[in-house]
Amino acid sequence: MAERIDAYPVVAIAPGYNTNQVLGYNYRYWHEMFNDRQLLCLSMLTERIRALDALNLRELFACLFSGALEFNNMFTSFKGEGTGAVRHMFAHHILKPERAPLEANLWGTPKSSGSFKTMFEGRIRRALEYADNPFELQLAYGNGRRTTEKVYGLSEPLGFDIANSYDEFAQGRRVHLSCGDSGQTDIPDNSVDAVITDPPFFDNVHYSQLADFFHVWQRHILGDEGTRQSPTTRSRAVVQNTDAATFAQRLLCVWTEAHRVLSNDGVLTFTYHHSRNEGWHAVLHALMTAGFGITAAHPVKAEMSVAMPKHQAKEPIDFDIVLVCRKHACLSAPQWNGDPWAAVLPTVSGQVNRLRKRSPRLSRNDIRIIVMAQLIRQLSHLPTPEAALSYLETSKPEVETAIEHWHLITGVNTEETHS
Repeated sequence: MAERIDAYPVVAIAPGYNTNQVLGYNYRYWHEMFNDRQLLCLSMLTERIRALDALNLRELFACLFSGALEFNNMFTSFKGEGTGAVRHMFAHHILKPERAPLEANLWGTPKSSGSFKTMFEGRIRRALEYADNPFELQLAYGNGRRTTEKVYGLSEPLGFDIANSYDEFAQGRRVHLSCGDSGQTDIPDNSVDAVITDPPFFDNVHYSQLADFFHVWQRHILGDEGTRQSPTTRSRAVVQNTDAATFAQRLLCVWTEAHRVLSNDGVLTFTYHHSRNEGWHAVLHALMTAGFGITAAHPVKAEMSVAMPKHQAKEPIDFDIVLVCRKHACLSAPQWNGDPWAAVLPTVSGQVNRLRKRSPRLSRNDIRIIVMAQLIRQLSHLPTPEAALSYLETSKPEVETAIEHWHLITGVNTEETHS
């Protein structure tokens, strides 16, 4: 390794909410998360990727390399047989070294998991094959079991010239990709049919800090042009913030821009969950101030049941809420005559009962997000954000009563759930 020049990125870890976790274990540089053997192998791979002539191939393999990084460092652990032996370093959503780390085979063996070779076959090759021949999945039944089958021919092959600005897109290119501030775009007014997004947690996992683990290697391989000019993925404009008011304000900037570009009959759709009232207060405030109301709220299965953060949580959340919004000016006035619970509770009842058929054990927080989503859905139809937020603030006793009611009906035993 000592003979290799510029073998790996030497970049200090900046302090932050999540990076302080690893700084507390006396890690000071990103490359210290690998042992010498891993750094040697990774440096050989980066050398080969750099040597590729075509930029699109360098970027493709740099993306694949990022996946291999996640599984080949000294923060990984043994997961078990059957689903891949390696548990990647971000399984906990934190930066914490393992007491007994697992060193995998970076290149890959016929049955290895998380390796460069196996992820090429399982991710890159499959993606390219899908692009050439896209398919949709439909339910099928056979031998008394419900399965899925692929349906081809519904979509044309993927692979278009990318527009880097809306002007290029308007001139006939099929895809416009932009990496930047979603609160300021070059998209014309009233020109978009749907905005689909996924806001971050406001006070938990800071993705921009965790992403620097990959970013320093991306810059090392591809250089510091374009979106890699900054030495970090952090930005002062990032939506995520531990302060609820700041989080709401930054969400507001993005959704105000979404309101501007959406057509009058367009929809804004996003997924969300949070266990604290502040998170729902921030979302309702940002949505209504931006000029939106919620027309539908659907709970859907989120992370896998075996996800590590769920095993660590006292009341884990298994579901996300898909919130569908339209411009407030296009919504009808609420029909519940001052008592939104008359509209909230029947919908909560239907959704909880439906989910119990598939997931009989619903935690308090699972029920909480269903109740809160239906409540802010109804409140978002009020004339002003102030009226909605005031009712939300005073409705805490009713929220807790509803959660406890459905928690008792579902028969959840918290100790049993986490045993």
